[in-house]
Amino acid sequence: MHHNLYEFYGYRVACTAPDEAQAVVTRLFGAPLAPGGTAPWPDAATVRLTVEVTGTGRETVPPPYFPPRWDTLDEVVIDTGGSTAAITPARHTIDLTLSRADLDDPIVWGRWLVEKAFLILTLRSDRHYGLHAGALSVEGRAALVTADSGVGKSTFTAWGLLHGAHFAGEDAMMRHLDDPEGRFWGYPRVGYLDPALIKSRPELAEARTAPVPARDKHRLEWPASFASRLKPAVRPRALLILTREHQEVRPVSVEAALELCRSDFSAGKQDPGVLARVEDDLREQLFGMTVLEFGLSSDLDANHARLTAVLHG
Repeated sequence: MHHNLYEFYGYRVACTAPDEAQAVVTRLFGAPLAPGGTAPWPDAATVRLTVEVTGTGRETVPPPYFPPRWDTLDEVVIDTGGSTAAITPARHTIDLTLSRADLDDPIVWGRWLVEKAFLILTLRSDRHYGLHAGALSVEGRAALVTADSGVGKSTFTAWGLLHGAHFAGEDAMMRHLDDPEGRFWGYPRVGYLDPALIKSRPELAEARTAPVPARDKHRLEWPASFASRLKPAVRPRALLILTREHQEVRPVSVEAALELCRSDFSAGKQDPGVLARVEDDLREQLFGMTVLEFGLSSDLDANHARLTAVLHG
């Protein structure tokens, strides 16, 4: 068995896994933290992840976006048929059982199990919350990027990375109330992109990809050549709310932005006091940002140029 520490979405992850699962662990987390290292800050929450491999031959079935009663059960189970993740929010533990047939399927162990397990832990916690957002940084100035599904958030953030920006994630950003530096944490190792975009970029020719069932996207693991620009966290200067209803950049009030994000940060928060603390924290973060509705055009280069102007204007 291997016992190592990793960083994932701003959590310190104490992972125990057998030899045959090590390739999966490396693809998920990258290199382990240095011995004795603390990440991402000394008092960061630790998630204990245990991986087991079984020989089950059950058919793989896409799970629901959230399992039934995910926001109230003491143990939440995500079941894909052959593989499962059992999440105990109160103990910050994840027990991952992988079928040998799924070891080469990053949709199962990545998108459906581990990525979703950490989202559930965050949403169920009284010291963390999540936003449906990505993040990137252009020449040292960062933006959170949110949008309704289908608007183009993933393409917008990926295009930035492909054109020299630093990239911190494209779908979920986590905020830890105990983080002393006010950061938002993402998962920068992967993107979910239109396969036509992937095919059009020579620098992605060797990237590991997998189609997402019932979606027009592929899960892509960024090649090693991008490693220096994959950053797990940002201190955002701006919040951009992407839209295709116009092609302008319009200011948005903090209170309006809070309402737009309410379904994100309130998810899983059963205690009104916890929800009030979370809302106060996000309000405080937004008061330190420029908050804008950012109209997208069909010209990806022009959108990126406008992003640069917004962050450095």
